[in-house]
Amino acid sequence: MRLLEEIKADYNLCINNPHEYQKKVDSISDLFSLKGRQRLKGDYCPAYIIGKYETSPFVMLGINPGFKSEKSPVEDQEARKSWEHYQNLYLNFFRYFSENKFESFYYTAIGHLLAGLTGIQNKSKWDIFDSYLTNLELIPYHSERLTLPSRLSSSQLTYLMVRLRSNLDFITKFRPRLLLFNGNPWYILLIKHNLVEKYHKVQVSKLFNIYFFEVKGIPSVLFDKFFQRHFWGITDFDRKATIPNMIHERYPSLKIAL
Repeated sequence: MRLLEEIKADYNLCINNPHEYQKKVDSISDLFSLKGRQRLKGDYCPAYIIGKYETSPFVMLGINPGFKSEKSPVEDQEARKSWEHYQNLYLNFFRYFSENKFESFYYTAIGHLLAGLTGIQNKSKWDIFDSYLTNLELIPYHSERLTLPSRLSSSQLTYLMVRLRSNLDFITKFRPRLLLFNGNPWYILLIKHNLVEKYHKVQVSKLFNIYFFEVKGIPSVLFDKFFQRHFWGITDFDRKATIPNMIHERYPSLKIAL
């Protein structure tokens, strides 16, 4: 599959020609005029897909993998051992996080959402993730934070559309039950640039909206802000109950299928 070939080529470039890999990653930072902590880290292996993508019913489409100084170097050391080890690491990444007792504000928020979507309350979030979740990154390079321009240039849009098409062509072949697009950059790319023209918008708070639509016949949800952050007027109760209930109301067959 094309995406897996893309990942392997990028991994080999990172391991075997780190100078060229750094130049490639820097060129993407330059494309989006990223400065300081937002610049992509060209000295870390890429992370395209996290989770058991062939069987996960839920796919969370993120913007790029984050970076934490206490966790990311350990993860990168594991990823560099071999291509086979890299594949196994990210296929079983949630087990790896659990075994190393890593915690993440992002994954805590996702845990609330998946508990609400699945109705499973008696398992750890890592067990739920391992069975139900895949993360798929639009830009596969780590950074401490990342924002995109509110209006994309033609070259920026071209890069993101190529990456988006590669991701969607890959993941939709496995027919997941639900695609989740998380964050304002997705709103900019898909809604403001009219890549999604037919959608249903629902307001959760004054600052946070959900967009419902389909991608290749697959039910899809877009959060127009990063839903793990509290300052958009949403709470853990919203993540556990309000938002999952909205999703089930819009896609009633989802609950039956699970």
